[in-house]
Amino acid sequence: MKPSQPIVIDGKTYNLYTMTLATASRYNSPDQQDASVVLTLTPTRFEGDQVEQSQENNRTVLFGSLASASQPAIVAVDEVSAAIQKFIYAEGL
Repeated sequence: MKPSQPIVIDGKTYNLYTMTLATASRYNSPDQQDASVVLTLTPTRFEGDQVEQSQENNRTVLFGSLASASQPAIVAVDEVSAAIQKFIYAEGL
């Protein structure tokens, strides 16, 4: 993952994000799906072959329902859900 702009911390440029994503889906009705999401993005850079992360500068996105999510967050959840649905079909689950 890449940030929208490189992140500079203590004069060092972090041009990558390491991502942790947790999501839980549920149905409010047969045709209305909802989700809770926690997304943590950790600024990451390489110094030669060594990876360096700035845990203290994590960015976390959290919402308990799509009703409280921004439009870009709803689109992201829809796209993740579609990718998982493709995986389910491909694996015959």
